[in-house]
Amino acid sequence: MKMSAGGFTDLREKLKAMTPHREEQRSGGEKRRRRPPSDEEDEEEEEVTARELEARKVKRGIAQARVFTPEECAHIEAKIDEVVARAERGLYREHTVDRAPLRNKYFFGEGYTYGPRLERRGPGQERLYSKGEVDEIPAWVHELVISRLVARGLIPEGFVDSAVINDYQPGGCIVSHVDPIHIFERPIVSVSFFSDSALCFGCKFQFRPIRVSEPVLCVPVRRGSVTVLSGYAADDITHCIRPQDIKERRAVIILRKTRPNAPRLDTNPLSPSITLPSERRHKLKAKRSHRKADPDAAHRPRILEMDKEQQRLSLFSRQDRRGNAGSENSWRRVDAASLYKHTHHTHTDAPSRQVKMRRH
Repeated sequence: MKMSAGGFTDLREKLKAMTPHREEQRSGGEKRRRRPPSDEEDEEEEEVTARELEARKVKRGIAQARVFTPEECAHIEAKIDEVVARAERGLYREHTVDRAPLRNKYFFGEGYTYGPRLERRGPGQERLYSKGEVDEIPAWVHELVISRLVARGLIPEGFVDSAVINDYQPGGCIVSHVDPIHIFERPIVSVSFFSDSALCFGCKFQFRPIRVSEPVLCVPVRRGSVTVLSGYAADDITHCIRPQDIKERRAVIILRKTRPNAPRLDTNPLSPSITLPSERRHKLKAKRSHRKADPDAAHRPRILEMDKEQQRLSLFSRQDRRGNAGSENSWRRVDAASLYKHTHHTHTDAPSRQVKMRRH
């Protein structure tokens, strides 16, 4: 190779000599890219990787299918409205209906204790109610919903013995939970109606005000779609409905099978919910709820006694104005008679007083 007049054997060497700063920038950039990551970056990368791995496990336990047409949804939604109306009229058994702010639950076939209704708090403390404590699964649930899922091969024939309708208003939610493993077999099947929403996994709730952490996985649930949970998604991670995901009214029908050895509550065989006819049981329930709604009921007996005392004093005042109490002996006779009457009515008037209280 011939050497040029400037002493360079190659034009590239000459160009490098003329622009040394570019080479320094390039080498400096390579050095920056090769800088080892910090501990914080390592932890963040490990956390993202762990969440991604967990999300993959959750996805493997979820199956979804679009089963019901908009017309079929409308028919089923009308039936759900009928359930709500029957509950408002008090036509269901006591443990069939469970009300909460912006969310009502309707248990059919089998019902169970959870949350504040637990005798003891903590996972594994849930108990099935005794047989007959909740109403049977409505015929339309079998005909319009369960039979369709059996025909599609999503659940086997005879699998479902528990159906729960969750009816959410905008902003309603259900906190993170795992469907009790000792109560229900797998899979857990849910069918969505009225509007689209989302099912989130791995969230943590905080309250006053309510806040929800970022989920490990958020799965859209469409109106008329079926979601089936099994494996990791059903047993090893919590799922929830967040308030921000209920923008319109939404209802879900949850279909499950109880385990043969699932524990039940020990109930008193003489309990009114078992021995009384359904009509009388509904009347007693209505009276109890009415008394709870009356904050002055506990004070009413005292008010009645005060009224009686006021009437007695008023009687003395009238006697004094008429001049019939001119002598001390006549005043004593009136006082003695009124005191006897007051004492006597303390016992004899008690039943009528109770009847008046119940009217309130």
